[in-house]
Amino acid sequence: MKTWHKQAIAASAIVAGLGLGVSAAATAAPIQIPTPSPTTTTATTTVSADVAKDLAYMREEERLARDTYLAIAKLYPDNAIQFERIANSEQRHYDSVGYLLTRYGLSDPSAGKAAGSYAYPALTDLYNTLQAQAKTSLTEAYKVGVAVEQVDIDDLNKALATELPADVKAVFGNLKAGSDNHLAAFTALRDGKTIGVGVGMGGPQNGRGGYGRQATADPSSTVTPGYGAGQGYGRNGGQARPADCPLS
Repeated sequence: MKTWHKQAIAASAIVAGLGLGVSAAATAAPIQIPTPSPTTTTATTTVSADVAKDLAYMREEERLARDTYLAIAKLYPDNAIQFERIANSEQRHYDSVGYLLTRYGLSDPSAGKAAGSYAYPALTDLYNTLQAQAKTSLTEAYKVGVAVEQVDIDDLNKALATELPADVKAVFGNLKAGSDNHLAAFTALRDGKTIGVGVGMGGPQNGRGGYGRQATADPSSTVTPGYGAGQGYGRNGGQARPADCPLS
């Protein structure tokens, strides 16, 4: 973010502390990227340079998290479900920050960049370090998830401690809540606990998960049915913003 060089160094330190480097389940429903319309207005049309830097960095940091989890899911297809679902949540976070960039007329640092390539060289280096660690074992892959979420939470806490427009503060607050849940999930998996992942029917908001599959830290274990909390599919007509984007 505005001190991203220092944060990237801190991220690398977390990575090393977890043994080489480096939330609740997210909905599997298709992601809708919002299209700003003439009816969307706000009293504030500009943001400070510091807020603009925070938004740009968080856009790339959320993309790094998404790219990391999707790559890990391909490494461990038998245990991919938790990584895939949290990657879906990171996509929503990424979309929400993108909506704010559009709202304030800011350039998108992610435009035209492939997975693993970022506007900040330190993030590109971090991605490569995370991938190297994740390839060593499934447990190390879960440690990668723990570290990514810890760095994300730290960055969001720093941003939330500054003066922010109401909409930016709301989005960052939702991103932090999601990262708190992701951290809890990856911590449990790292520690060998079983996490229930359910997909159920819900209302216009989030529904309770029904009968779902279990994700465990043991790559040799079979997938067994179990109950878990998850976001459901609801009926909600019209154009929707990303689920983590509570903008008026």
